[in-house]
Amino acid sequence: MSLVVRRFVPFLAVLPALLAVPPAQASAPNYILVSGPGINHPILLGDWGENGTLLSALVDARIAKGSAVRKLARRPHFDLAEFWGWSALPRPTRPSQANQHGRLYPAHGSKPAVIVLMVDGAKVPRLLPTPVREILARHHVPLRL
Repeated sequence: MSLVVRRFVPFLAVLPALLAVPPAQASAPNYILVSGPGINHPILLGDWGENGTLLSALVDARIAKGSAVRKLARRPHFDLAEFWGWSALPRPTRPSQANQHGRLYPAHGSKPAVIVLMVDGAKVPRLLPTPVREILARHHVPLRL
């Protein structure tokens, strides 16, 4: 067997597995439950595709720095409870049931809206990009307090 064939055969063996793996941006929680002071009833984002769009928009979002994150811990915020692998279970009703949590800091005074979710393995504060703003507004999530 030639050298080229010996190197090519293992590649052909794993090619179907590589083609079957969905792109990273296709991963999204089944549900995102938004709750906290100022929200009377938790708001459920229950469209998996929309949740994927939300997370994908955060991949290239600007990292919040300086005055945008100064005293972030003292700012009003909402819990973003993420429910991964939840498709066979009933719709969640309590944030405590979530697999993962993030935070949304609505715009407050002169401070911009900031979101903190795990994206590409990093949980850093990001300025709220327009697509995320539009999704949250569609679900009546307060974006300014």
